[in-house]
Amino acid sequence: MAEMDSRIKGKDIVIWGIGVLQSDLEGILSLRNILYYVDDDFQEENTIIVSGDSVYSSEKLKDERRENLLVIICTDYQDDAIAKLKTMGYKEENYILGQELLADASFYHEICAREISIWGTGRMYSLNEDEIHQYLPEITRFIVTEKRENTFQGKEVLSFREVKERGLSTYVVVASAYYKEIYRSLTDSGMCSGRDFIHLETFLVMCSLSKGIDGEFQFDDRKRDLENLLVVLAGYKEFVWGSVFQRLKAFVPENIDVCVVTSGLVNTDLRQMCETFGWSYMSTIKNHVSLALNLVISNHPRAKYIYKMDEDIFLTEGVFEVLKETYQRVQAESRYEVGFVTPLIPVNGYGYVRLLEIFGAVKLWEERFGELKYTIALQHHRTIQRDPEAARFMWGEENQAMESLDKIQKELRKKEFQYSICPIRYSIGFILFHRDNWINMGSFPVAARNLGIDEEALCKFCMMESRAMVVAENAVVGHLAYNPQNKEMEQYYYSHKEKFQLTIKDREEQETGSCDEAGQ
Repeated sequence: MAEMDSRIKGKDIVIWGIGVLQSDLEGILSLRNILYYVDDDFQEENTIIVSGDSVYSSEKLKDERRENLLVIICTDYQDDAIAKLKTMGYKEENYILGQELLADASFYHEICAREISIWGTGRMYSLNEDEIHQYLPEITRFIVTEKRENTFQGKEVLSFREVKERGLSTYVVVASAYYKEIYRSLTDSGMCSGRDFIHLETFLVMCSLSKGIDGEFQFDDRKRDLENLLVVLAGYKEFVWGSVFQRLKAFVPENIDVCVVTSGLVNTDLRQMCETFGWSYMSTIKNHVSLALNLVISNHPRAKYIYKMDEDIFLTEGVFEVLKETYQRVQAESRYEVGFVTPLIPVNGYGYVRLLEIFGAVKLWEERFGELKYTIALQHHRTIQRDPEAARFMWGEENQAMESLDKIQKELRKKEFQYSICPIRYSIGFILFHRDNWINMGSFPVAARNLGIDEEALCKFCMMESRAMVVAENAVVGHLAYNPQNKEMEQYYYSHKEKFQLTIKDREEQETGSCDEAGQ
């Protein structure tokens, strides 16, 4: 049985949403301090273990005392629930998505160690068959409500009466729309939700989240349980660290927890640097970027806004603040639901076009490199991704308007608030996203393939779930190069370090600015 999550232990709980997830969570976590239930779309047929008399509209939450209250959101309409809570003045520490409480690799392993029976051989099973076999190493048998055959897919088929008559000890995954009736049959026989059975929908969410964090790691934990978290993926481009981490130390705000993670290795230099700066450090045994990201996020359970940064990203002053402001303003003031926010990046299939437009260098590009198009640069218009000359051009070589990354940032910050929406697959070298989106996408997938799968999954999630990929046009960061350009750009870095490092003047201005701000 999963242990009680520290975020809900001792809390007075209201559950928003009636049905499968709510019922399973109550059993899995042995929830006791439930004040009542909220469901603005309440239908009696959705109740499984709840009396309709204990279900209220969300209006009841308006005058609720909130000091020790936690709302667990179990409705399918999570965004609507969150929006209503915010209009009532609830803060993010007052609610949590029910799915997040299922992210428990130990519980997943407990289930897989049991003898597994699937209750149901119909439509729900067939629609989810691939995922079921992905997560379950072995299915012992099938259980059906009305037995018409003795085998299914080579496995024995039993009625539940036969299961009881044989005295079989089995864990039941219910793949049926008739969960209410099956739930009662199972509990009447002495079985407990979570401990002995679970619905397939809940199980698959738990599997996706739990498998995403199922890996060995070492963690030098210096987190301060802040709302904001920066995850820095590092370990393989040591030659840029002097500039990258110099800029990170200069520009990261105090209200952000920082964790540097190395995927598949331990780097003693990075580990020591993190100790010196008071940052956390994590190393994973398995070399998988998605796993590394998931493990850092899961080990910072209080973090709501998550910045993810690659080790060849060169930060600029104020970029964290601009991204957070853009995220919150777009979410509150526009008609978009935000998937993630990113700054403009010169060596980037979307950012390079916008920057050339903003700084009047389109003609210069087209005269030298040809047609200018927004692109991920894998299938067409691949110059920005493959040609080292293009990378150098975007770093200001023979492109005077963009010769200094920090000057570009100062110019962009002077402009009126502006953003654009990226309509193509985006290269996620530096992004800001919300924890809820990480939960809703089932974490970053830990598939057989490593590089790029996190990017594909996030962009697909945004498109399929109608969430905007927002580009904050008042901020820029540098990206050294794409892989085909790396060899030559490494040499360019060595011979043009003044483009990448903060100068003494830059650092003095930064320190002066920090002092001035502190004195205001």
